[in-house]
Amino acid sequence: MPRFLFCLFFVVLPFLLQSGPVQAGSTLDRIKQSGIVRCGARTTADAFAYQTEKEWHGIDIEICRLVASAVLGRPEAVQVVPVNQENGFKLLESGQIDILNAATPWTMEQELTSNAAFPAVFYYSALAFIGHYKPEASSMRAYQGAKVCVESTPFLLQELNAYNDRHQLDLRLMKLPALSRAKELLYLKRCDLIFARLETLHSEYFKNRPEQIDLVVLPEIVRTYPTGPYIRDDDKELFKILRWLIYAVIKAEEKGISSQNIEDFQNTQDPEIQNLLGKNKAVADKLGLDAGWIYRALAERGNYGEIYQRGLGDKSVLKLNRTANRLVKDGGLIQAPDFKK
Repeated sequence: MPRFLFCLFFVVLPFLLQSGPVQAGSTLDRIKQSGIVRCGARTTADAFAYQTEKEWHGIDIEICRLVASAVLGRPEAVQVVPVNQENGFKLLESGQIDILNAATPWTMEQELTSNAAFPAVFYYSALAFIGHYKPEASSMRAYQGAKVCVESTPFLLQELNAYNDRHQLDLRLMKLPALSRAKELLYLKRCDLIFARLETLHSEYFKNRPEQIDLVVLPEIVRTYPTGPYIRDDDKELFKILRWLIYAVIKAEEKGISSQNIEDFQNTQDPEIQNLLGKNKAVADKLGLDAGWIYRALAERGNYGEIYQRGLGDKSVLKLNRTANRLVKDGGLIQAPDFKK
């Protein structure tokens, strides 16, 4: 070998050894070996992930337990890691969490500028206002020129500025480092409104307030946006598992299958339901799971409607109407693709 090639080999070799990507499937392997799904969840404001008597609740937790049921057969095998807008993707990329929830918007920029992948929409969140009650108010026009406290994140600021300009409301923005500071100023009447995620506005975070403070969540929805779990973009197996697990619980509701009646469908001739019940072993083998992975998740966690009710609806502290999160056949935006072979 010529001397310059010999030298070049030893110069380049260290970079080749250290620059390779994390092997695809490593997260799924880690979950199986550790027996734990580590989920990044938004724990502020008691909306997406919150504890009562040491038990975790919320839509972020529902997503995590669905995955733990399918992959591990134990919905309780979840480790909750609190995240915020700034550190969520960093923790995901560094391998400190397996799944990032936290009502993170699914946008082109969000996905393409991060080392993350978005398997499927789990639900639609929304942005809205909470403010001091005005009995004469019939629309946002009653709050024209109002002071709005908002957490200083690019997503919220961009949406609020666009809404303000579009409707010419002359809202005066007070950018704050945290929601807690915004709430404090709202209670002191130094701002008239808070702009935040709808789930947060309906949470216990704002329900437990001084008696003299009369607040109302305004009916105007500034924006509805898709959200769901993010994973690292090199985990192809986990990507497919999450995508089809989400679609499975949606398809189950479309087919009328619930955690309460799933046993009644054992002898079905419907090919889509057969796939939901684990009749297609080849698919499970391809994913590295047992054939009962979807059946188990449905039996333990229920269909989409059941999950929504626990995480966001009547069985949660939020009690949000499904609106956009209804099935397409019921006038919403939630729909699953074909489950036929």
